[in-house]
Amino acid sequence: MISVDRVSKRFGAVAAVDGLSFEVPTGCVAGFLGPNGAGKTTTIRMLAGAIPPDGGHLRVAGIDVDGDPMGARRRVGYLPDNAPMPTELRAIEYLRFRCALFGIASVERERVISQAIDRCGVAGFRRTLVGALSRGMRQRLALAGALVTGAEVIILDEPGSGLDPTAAIAFRALVRGLRGTHTVLFSSHNLAEVEATCDHLVLIDHGRLVAQGSRESLARSGAGSSTLIIESTHAPVDALGQLEGVLAVRSQRDDSGWTRIELEIDPATQAIGSVAESAGSLVAQVGGIVRRCERVVPPLEEVFARLLARQLSEPNAVRARAS
Repeated sequence: MISVDRVSKRFGAVAAVDGLSFEVPTGCVAGFLGPNGAGKTTTIRMLAGAIPPDGGHLRVAGIDVDGDPMGARRRVGYLPDNAPMPTELRAIEYLRFRCALFGIASVERERVISQAIDRCGVAGFRRTLVGALSRGMRQRLALAGALVTGAEVIILDEPGSGLDPTAAIAFRALVRGLRGTHTVLFSSHNLAEVEATCDHLVLIDHGRLVAQGSRESLARSGAGSSTLIIESTHAPVDALGQLEGVLAVRSQRDDSGWTRIELEIDPATQAIGSVAESAGSLVAQVGGIVRRCERVVPPLEEVFARLLARQLSEPNAVRARAS
């Protein structure tokens, strides 16, 4: 649904985007991550058709952004940080203006507007001036303005910036609700926000791809180990440490007689389920009972930091690409 293929963009001597390639699967919410100056906003503006690439190809909803810019723009709803909106219009007037701007037929406008304001939770503010809305409500209205156009792809650039915690939580839930019906590219510096919202991640730095995939696949690709937590009545530590893929074993017994076992799993190990099964069998062989067996993946902050550190330590290595 979103395809970036060897795209480059320079501003004078600065390469803001340098041969960047990634894809966002149809119907998912993808987090677009990277440090300041990584090239996120430049990439987003190119996808939205605001600026042209110097090289490479961008496609949204199957449309070549450079070859058919108007066709691509009709399929993209772009919500930048602090989206500019006419403060003198009422909310309903703004949405009608958006419909007219994108050529939505008059007979369809009230229907699509009603659907969008209900979905975005702004139905109670139809007659409110845009300038009188809170920042959280303005962001919701801006998203409704993207939805009324019939856009299949929604691009959000730091949409949670400046929102209070309550408004931020509500907006994240709203974005999650787009999964399946829309393809969303969600740029944010707030890793907790991305972790709570996105099911796919794209990490870039210095205009190049560092990694892409789910958080779990990024962890397996070398970002860091996973942990398997087992709670049982017995802990055959030596035997557990001999299992293939287990890097380390830690155990601690509590006052009630249960032992918490932490198995650090090699990120290259794909079949973690077989590790869990083998660990459970070893516990059973010594007469133990398992009441919990759960995989815990590294926090996104840890995955993010390790991937960037690996890129810095291996500048000539091929960037990690998770399957």
